[in-house]
Amino acid sequence: MKKFKGWKWAGAVVLAAALLSGCGNGGDKGGNASPDASAGASGASGKAYKIGVAAQGLSHEFIKSLVESMQEKAKELNVELLVMDSQDKIEEQLNQVDTLISQKVDAIILNAVDMVGSSPAVDRIKEAKIPLVEAITYTKNENYDVFVGTDPEQSGVMMGELLADMLGGKGNVALLQGQIGHSAEITRGVGLQKALFDKYPDTKLVTQQTANWNRDEAMRITEDWLQRFPDLNAIAAQNDEMAMGALQAVEAAGRKDVLVVGIDGIADALKGVKEGRMAATVLDNVTSEGKRAVEVAVGLIKGEKFEKKELVDYVKITKDNVGEYYGG
Repeated sequence: MKKFKGWKWAGAVVLAAALLSGCGNGGDKGGNASPDASAGASGASGKAYKIGVAAQGLSHEFIKSLVESMQEKAKELNVELLVMDSQDKIEEQLNQVDTLISQKVDAIILNAVDMVGSSPAVDRIKEAKIPLVEAITYTKNENYDVFVGTDPEQSGVMMGELLADMLGGKGNVALLQGQIGHSAEITRGVGLQKALFDKYPDTKLVTQQTANWNRDEAMRITEDWLQRFPDLNAIAAQNDEMAMGALQAVEAAGRKDVLVVGIDGIADALKGVKEGRMAATVLDNVTSEGKRAVEVAVGLIKGEKFEKKELVDYVKITKDNVGEYYGG
């Protein structure tokens, strides 16, 4: 688990960069804000509210989709959205939250990098009396106003159920973990354990390793696993980026006997399921969640009341229903 050591205050240089650089379609690697990303016809000066977004990492396709859906809803609501890319770094996210507070935004949407490490940001935001929505990922500190997203444990349970069915309740499984300490890494692991390994004693977890949500890392790890574990039957990946990396290694090795299952339902994974190359994924409707996070943030600014958690259910995706969600 990563531990945060000290709180660095964002200086004028960071603030200037945040105001002048945009995240763009490709995702800014510098952790900068994109104040005009959602500008409507009236321009930034005509915006009703200014909402800051501290995003986990725009290098991830799933997080990019989350931010794009937020930008779409912000434009619709005539809201100025300041997007910051934390690049999967806890300290960077904490610094960015300080920057957003100093800019006196009307609300903040936090897509936490780490369940524990990002928690200090919550108290900082609330001390500044700024409404806080946590989106997709959450912090151990529950002093936020509303969480919009899913129950990640549910996705782990669904993954376990899919694998149990496909393996017939027995086999050797390897687990590609997300960034250690991330809320989804922890809870998806719990769900998988409950639904698969606890229920089916003939299903063995032969190895597990973090690939940090990264496709290339997952490919390299899987290449090693295929050499070390010749009797491997399936790979469970805690997100689809890692699943696609694993699939690439499996296909390169000619191992048609190894099932790959992921979570998120990104386009590449849905395409893989439709083509019969990937066994299954678990869909997370990130577009709905991103839009709802902006709606809730605006509502909180206006003084509206919400449930503490607004949850969206996951959907199991197999070759039988993938056509309902992917038309490519």
